[in-house]
Amino acid sequence: MLRKILFWSHLAVGICVAIIVFVMSATGVVLTYEAQIKEWNDARHNVVALQGQQRITTDQVLAIARDKHPELNHIYIHQYNVNPNSVNQDNGEGRAIPIWVGMNRYLLHPYSGEVIQTGPGWVLEFLHVTAELHRWLALEGEWQLMGKVVTAYSNLLFIFLIVSGAYLWLPRKLSIKSIKLQLMFKRRYKSRHAKHFNWHHVFGFWALIPLFLIVTTATIFHFHWANALLYIANGEDAPGPREKRVSVGIADGERSYEQLFTAAKQHAVSSGVSDWHSMWIELGRVEGQTRFWIDPSLGNSYERAYELYLDNNTGDVASAKYTSDWSKGDQAWGVARFLHTGEYYGVVGQTIAGLASLAACFLVYSGLVLSWRRLIRPMLRTRKPLRHDNAGS
Repeated sequence: MLRKILFWSHLAVGICVAIIVFVMSATGVVLTYEAQIKEWNDARHNVVALQGQQRITTDQVLAIARDKHPELNHIYIHQYNVNPNSVNQDNGEGRAIPIWVGMNRYLLHPYSGEVIQTGPGWVLEFLHVTAELHRWLALEGEWQLMGKVVTAYSNLLFIFLIVSGAYLWLPRKLSIKSIKLQLMFKRRYKSRHAKHFNWHHVFGFWALIPLFLIVTTATIFHFHWANALLYIANGEDAPGPREKRVSVGIADGERSYEQLFTAAKQHAVSSGVSDWHSMWIELGRVEGQTRFWIDPSLGNSYERAYELYLDNNTGDVASAKYTSDWSKGDQAWGVARFLHTGEYYGVVGQTIAGLASLAACFLVYSGLVLSWRRLIRPMLRTRKPLRHDNAGS
């Protein structure tokens, strides 16, 4: 009886959320190597320095940004490690310099300051649209909230599909032989139904654990109660809604921004992050200070990355925050966030997450085909009309 209830519930829920789960899974596949694609996109604009050329300073970059948007006072500058002695294989020589002035993005020539690209470009725009499709079906305006609700509850129901599917995967009569039949693809199939049945079981088994981690960690993005449970499990109260950051304006100090950048690089060395890959410089966030986010990875090594604030007048450290300074709840949130994308385990984790998302696409496809055969085809069948023999009438 339990198996029968779970089977029909699994089938009904699967049909209801199939399209949404497929969209989220397919976009998840596209976003598998999002960080690497963004890195490659900027690296396409690498240039070779002519003899005697020097990279433009942080102050020159800031001057270009201010010249383009004098009314805006919140600027990001993304600097790459150009230290030739860095143990980082990609030391950033010739890397273009991305800057954000408000919502406006530019890519600057590292030696002349010329604008190489205005706007995100088609690659970043494609990833942005894909991410919006993944999160709220790319709906806009008033419909965006509806999109968020649909993806949130579809994700929740996907958890039910994974758990119930794991139970239904177990053969009615447990034996090593029956289990082996559902672990690998068969070479030949008696029918298309048998093929899709085998696919559904094989993809379901091998993707079970990564899919469960991906889908359960996604709940912290959708539901406050999921966040609360995560923090409560670590002995903390869940934080309230994040306040929107308000820019305080850029107040130049006695130190040049290039001097502050140099001080930040020295601080990274003394903090054991001499192999930093890139450094985000944020101006306009805290009055009289410049914020640095020093990262030894492509944005996924939050355990070694850290936040640094330097005083614009003295260049002294106003504050520095490492992962060890985070609360246990915040650290757990960071782990869950990168488990969702697989980035917590680096490229290997990303690859597993991407393959699991691809497997979810096949699970939806094979599940719908099996559902069609179970429910729809019987309803479409019509009885053959009775033949009346009029010969003797």
